[in-house]
Amino acid sequence: MSPVVREEPSAWGARLRAAASGELSDLPFVQQPAWAASKALTGWESVRLVVQDGAAWAGAQFLIQRLPAGLGRIAYAPRGPIVVAPHAEQAATLRAELLRGLSELRSEGVTLVRLEPGESAPLPDEADQVNPADALSETLRAPWLAAAASSRITLHRARPVQPSTSRRIDLTAGMETVRAAWRSKWRQYARHATESGVTVRSVGADGAEALHTAMTSISGRTGVKTRSSAAFAHIVSAFSGEAEILIAESPAGEVLGALLVITTPTTTTELFGGATDAGNELRAPYALKVTAMERAVARGSATYDMWGISTPGIAHFKAGWGGAPVVYPGALDVDLDPIRGPLVRLALRLRGFGA
Repeated sequence: MSPVVREEPSAWGARLRAAASGELSDLPFVQQPAWAASKALTGWESVRLVVQDGAAWAGAQFLIQRLPAGLGRIAYAPRGPIVVAPHAEQAATLRAELLRGLSELRSEGVTLVRLEPGESAPLPDEADQVNPADALSETLRAPWLAAAASSRITLHRARPVQPSTSRRIDLTAGMETVRAAWRSKWRQYARHATESGVTVRSVGADGAEALHTAMTSISGRTGVKTRSSAAFAHIVSAFSGEAEILIAESPAGEVLGALLVITTPTTTTELFGGATDAGNELRAPYALKVTAMERAVARGSATYDMWGISTPGIAHFKAGWGGAPVVYPGALDVDLDPIRGPLVRLALRLRGFGA
């Protein structure tokens, strides 16, 4: 087994693409080099660590940012680490070696590492999809806790930054099968949007202002802050042709809603989206979802990820499109500095870093 090594963005991207064509069934966009590039706008740097055993490997892309008050820096692995190994024993060894190798980040001034592994498990339909019971994700954390114990490393539970649950739709059987799983009312609303003259077009970063308009409308109704149009444009530009903004418009050309989607070799994910009041009346969100799924199938995506279930209302809306809810392991913290690490964890809890 090789020691933990750093990997350049291009090599990491090639590694992910190779794994996605074989052993890796879900490649999260937040582990791609393009996501690290998009986060540079808000001051995040990035490092990628990998440990390899033959063709098997474990690794993660870490986003790094300086903390205030002399607390050092935090390294955060969204939906990572990723483990690609054919056997459970080999995977366990790789996890343990990678955890030991996190000490490599001390040279970056890192005092705390937050891991948020991307493995998922089905969530029962009757379960609370917004705040699922802790026991439902326990088996997903168990391999990491076991690896930490074997390495004499303590993992501390933390609030996740990424959504703790989501709804994912299997696209492999084709669009007709996907449509058949929609609730009849959802199909009716999608037809209503079309009959009302709602059209959807795909654009790149130049659609950021339309997305900002839609998200601002949501912000006005909910009080939740939205990102700037520049931030949306930066994400789309970083992902180049792998990200797009879908814009729903009225027959008069009025922006009714927008949706930002990102595609990896395995998965299409809807990251940001919303509609104006007029767009909701004309069922623009339904037209956007239909177009996004059709384009995902055409691109060959195996899965459509609705990226998060934050409220009961959103859970109801997303359930109408079929698919299945899933739960993630949550976040696990590693103190690299025995004094400042615990202080960072306390500061992050007070600051609300995480969901």
